[in-house]
Amino acid sequence: MSKNQPARGKRRAQPTTVPPSVGPWTRRLTAFASVLIMTVTAVGGGAVYALNNLNKNIHTVDESDLNGTPAPYIPSDTSATNFLVMGSDTRVDQGAGFGNVGGARADTALLVHLYEGRKSALVVSIPRDSFVSIGPCKQSDGSVVGPWQTKFNAAFAYGGPVCTIKTLQNQTGITIDKFLVLDFKAFKSVVNTLGGVKVCLTTPVYDPYVPGQGGSGLNLPAGYSTISGKQALAFVRARESIGDGSDLGRIQRQQEFLSSMIRGMQEKHLLTNPALMYRLLNVVTESLTTSKNLSSMKALEDFALSLSYLKPANITFVTTPYELIGDGNVHWTSETADLWKAIQNDKPWPPVSDSASATPSTSASASASPAPKASTPTLITPADSVHVIVLNGTKTSGLANKAATQLRKLGYKITSTGNSDIKVTATEVHYNSRFKAGADSLAYSAHTKLLKKDNSLTKSIVIVVGPDWSAPRKVVIATPSASSDTGAVNAGDFSCTEGNNRIKTK
Repeated sequence: MSKNQPARGKRRAQPTTVPPSVGPWTRRLTAFASVLIMTVTAVGGGAVYALNNLNKNIHTVDESDLNGTPAPYIPSDTSATNFLVMGSDTRVDQGAGFGNVGGARADTALLVHLYEGRKSALVVSIPRDSFVSIGPCKQSDGSVVGPWQTKFNAAFAYGGPVCTIKTLQNQTGITIDKFLVLDFKAFKSVVNTLGGVKVCLTTPVYDPYVPGQGGSGLNLPAGYSTISGKQALAFVRARESIGDGSDLGRIQRQQEFLSSMIRGMQEKHLLTNPALMYRLLNVVTESLTTSKNLSSMKALEDFALSLSYLKPANITFVTTPYELIGDGNVHWTSETADLWKAIQNDKPWPPVSDSASATPSTSASASASPAPKASTPTLITPADSVHVIVLNGTKTSGLANKAATQLRKLGYKITSTGNSDIKVTATEVHYNSRFKAGADSLAYSAHTKLLKKDNSLTKSIVIVVGPDWSAPRKVVIATPSASSDTGAVNAGDFSCTEGNNRIKTK
């Protein structure tokens, strides 16, 4: 069976309005998913008491069972980061209308990879029925379960978010730096605060709720509809009654919904209404569980502000490549391993086609040398996301200032210039391993392959200019293949999904 088949009935939809250009929003925050609304403390001056109350609302969990401790968050950090978002289906304290199923599972799991520079993001939906090895995991009573082979969402049911993270790390080799767990109430609150989210259907959907039998309660026409929090929850959770009836089809609908929510957040200037934001945070933080490095409103704000230049068009949703073998499980493939490797190495996904033309960095100077050919290295960090200290490693006076001027014209952020304590025979690039992708871009510009890891450095990359220095090259950022069979959803696009072609007749 082919992998990542798009749900039936898909078509690209034309926007009914052109989203306005929002300069202040871009400077402040462009969020990539509903959870990131909750990471902003836009409540204005004189709100310290209110913020303290919000801090008390946020819940954390014991992370001692993880292999290692999630890295602390550094304000203004723009390194590559892996962020896991889990949607809990617990019915406890959720109120009426959510059913009576016991326990809690993470039926929605999104692995968000923020690329270095944090101007683009990859969001990977992990099917709940993925067949994986879970555990060993510690339960709330201290007992240990696993390891055993079962569905991915069982990890949350048996060991909560920490077990889910541990399972994902063990299966992928990817370190999860931060996490959030949201429940039904948090999701509804976000949607209602936005005034609803626009969705599009190629056909109508009517799926009445029947007590004891199920049903989502959806009743939507073909075309565009703006739906409330309750409707939105039904829209993203319904399975058998919409589209092809599969969990995989539901995942793509969830991705399209989140894309629409992101665009709505940008269009509606949510952050310009502090009172409304506080009311949202007050409700949502009561339903929020985070890693300890995101357990204060200050940490959440700092994290959000590091995403100031992240735009919807630079956010890609994908589903793990899979095969359906016939046992009711989703089996990962060799292509899935390639996806995890790309994330580990901060590389683009879907893979960049050798024949795909690259898109120049918008900050690059027109005076720079011609764009590299397809055989050049894959570069993902634009020059204007790279902070550089320029040191003169020769006896030639003024070479650091000359190189800094040339690099600045290409968009690089020059932190300082000076003379190196040592002389070099060729240009070298020194970098902290967390900013390797930026070092690759700088080394490419500088025509050098001499990269030296130095984790004593912070955000700025040091270039020691040697006697081989020549006019630097413009960075050209790789773009993923536009092949329609990748199953990728771009948050900047409008799209319609399939309904069930039923309408209410009475």
